[in-house]
Amino acid sequence: AAQDYVNLRTLFLLTERDDGRAADISARIRAALPSAFIRTLPGTVGFGVGANEVLRLVEGDNGFFLICHDDVALAPDAVRVLVAELFRSNAGIVGPKLVDWDEPRRLQHVGLGLDRFGEVDSIIEPGEFDQEQHDAVRDVFVLPSACMLVRADLFRTLGGFDPAITFHGDDVDLCWRAHHTGARVVVVPDAVVRHREQLEIRRPDLPHRTMRARHRMRAVATLTGASRLFGRSIQMVLLTMVELVVGLFTGRVGEAFASLRALAGLIPRSGSIVKRRRAIAGQRIVHEREVLSLQDRGSSRLTSYLRGKETTTYVGAESTVRRWREASFGPPLAWFLVIVGVVIGSRQFIRGSVPSVGEFLPFPTSPGDLVADYRASFDGRSFGSAAPLPTGWVVLAGSSILTLFRMQALLTLSIVGGYLLGALGAAPRDRVPAQPGTDRGHGRLRRHPAGARAARARRLVDPRLVRRCRGSSTSSVAPPVSNPPTRR
Repeated sequence: AAQDYVNLRTLFLLTERDDGRAADISARIRAALPSAFIRTLPGTVGFGVGANEVLRLVEGDNGFFLICHDDVALAPDAVRVLVAELFRSNAGIVGPKLVDWDEPRRLQHVGLGLDRFGEVDSIIEPGEFDQEQHDAVRDVFVLPSACMLVRADLFRTLGGFDPAITFHGDDVDLCWRAHHTGARVVVVPDAVVRHREQLEIRRPDLPHRTMRARHRMRAVATLTGASRLFGRSIQMVLLTMVELVVGLFTGRVGEAFASLRALAGLIPRSGSIVKRRRAIAGQRIVHEREVLSLQDRGSSRLTSYLRGKETTTYVGAESTVRRWREASFGPPLAWFLVIVGVVIGSRQFIRGSVPSVGEFLPFPTSPGDLVADYRASFDGRSFGSAAPLPTGWVVLAGSSILTLFRMQALLTLSIVGGYLLGALGAAPRDRVPAQPGTDRGHGRLRRHPAGARAARARRLVDPRLVRRCRGSSTSSVAPPVSNPPTRR
């Protein structure tokens, strides 16, 4: 509430979902902002639909609309910095740097990227600390709707948010259409806003995973150019099929099935999609190629399936450093391809019978025959002998449980499974653990900037001095962290 921007009027929109708490909330608002306007909306509406009420309640195209969630806290100079940068950059939408509510040093969002399939791609790393490494004003494709400053005339031209998108994806649709009009979308990191970002906790009644997938598909179907819509539809089908396969090996089957249901759900909603495309057709001023050049190449969603983040926290005497590296899911996919190749190459063995190979003579029809031969203490192979049979007879009989006592299937599994055992033995298993400040290990290590500077500082020390001083201390300390750089 304490903003140093003078010409500011505040409007609070409440919903009837507050269950009788509207009077208490209004009293708290009046205590903090006596001059604020408060309106109660009928029914339970989403954020985008509620924010669109500003088009009816506020007249005129001059000025700006500062759209905020109810779980944000703006720095005292945030509005002034946003307005100044909007004029300086001649932008249509500007947004601040969002940080964690409880730990403002931890970054949350500094703008978002977007691929051609409607999937957002965060610019920052999970748990990344703010050391002003993202404090450059730059163009982004999407700004989170948690806090954004929009020109009033642009917001009216766009018609506000898509009323069909209640939660998850309203900001993607608005910024995508703003790019179609030629407006710039700029992030202003000097304006800092704390954000809780706990919608899934506050609204457990909503199907968040399904809503994200459905609104993502809707954005692609309504905002992709007509000349590329057919090809993009085929790409979406193929990408969803690949996502299902990859999801089986990455533990994200639920998200993959949500995408499949959302893709199939476009068919009964074709009428509303066509109507929406006609309604926003007049907003397409910039050529489609220019908008595509601003989007990320490839699929950010598939890339997130194939790469994960492994984090490690180092606790020191004065500070805590959180470091991460990319963990690839390529080995599970490689094993999937190996298994498919072995199955295809051994299809004649699987459908028919396995010929006699080396010591693998045909197995008896029943595992009981193997047990009976073992108990007879007579080796009937070749000319026969009184020597006892190997213990492997009993092991083979017990292994038939895996094939439901079908000995021919056990023979096939023994032959074909040998290829998989050979691939397992050929796979490299010796991995060097990554050291702080280096790039060694079984993955590309993305280090905290302070850790990298500390590693460079250690390389500047004379090794002779290190050897001379080593042994004089037995304490274990965390990797040193230098102070954050000062703003110039």
